Amino acid sequence: MPTRESPPPRTLCAGFVSALPIGHAAISTLGDPFDVETVCASDAVAAGLDEVQLDTGVGPCWRAYSSRSPVLVRDLHHEDSSDWPMLTAAAAAEGVASTYAFPMVVGAVGVGVVDLYAEHRDALSVRDVARALAMADAAARHILREAMDHLDVEPGTGSSSRRFVHQATGMVCAQLRVTPEDALLIIRAHAFATGRSVREVAEALIARELDFSE
Repeated sequence: MPTRESPPPRTLCAGFVSALPIGHAAISTLGDPFDVETVCASDAVAAGLDEVQLDTGVGPCWRAYSSRSPVLVRDLHHEDSSDWPMLTAAAAAEGVASTYAFPMVVGAVGVGVVDLYAEHRDALSVRDVARALAMADAAARHILREAMDHLDVEPGTGSSSRRFVHQATGMVCAQLRVTPEDALLIIRAHAFATGRSVREVAEALIARELDFSE
C-alpha cells in the first residue's frame, strides 16, 4: 500500500495527464525484478492500449524498455508502425494519433515504462519530452521504493552489515551520481533481482566484483 508521503498509483498516472498535453497515461512494469503488469492507468483508454502492448509483447513500451531510451511515435498512423498493427488499430479506434514511451530506470535497474497517448499528432514539444523524462524518473523511484518496502529487503541488523552497506552505498553514489537514498534502493533492488542478500551485494561492490556503472 502507498505510504502517506507517496502518491497512490492512479494519482501518479494522472500527474502526467495534468502536466503534459496528452490525453491518457499508463505505467507498467515489464520484467525482472517485477511482473509484467500495468501499475496504473489514467483511464480506460490508457488501460486498454497498455493491455494490447503487454499482451502482444510488442509496441513502443517494449522498445523503450529494451533500449532504455524514449520512443516518440509522433504520428502513429503514418510512421512505420507495422511491427505493432494491433496497437495501431486499437489506437485508431480510440482516436489516439500519437504515443510516447519513456523508460523508467533507477541506476542499473530497469523498472518499466510510462506510456503517454495523445489525440493529436506531434503532441509533445522538446520541453515536454524533457519534463516527461524527469517525471518518469520520479515515478521509477516511487515504484521501486514501494516494491522494496513491501518485500522487506533489508540490509540486516548487525553493525558489521550496516558498515558494509554504508560503504557500498557510498560507492554506488560515486558510480552512478545518485543520492544515498537512491543508491541504497538500487542495492536492495539488485539483491532481490539476483536472489542475494543486501550484505552479499554490498560485499561484492566493495570487492569491486560488481560495478553498476558498467
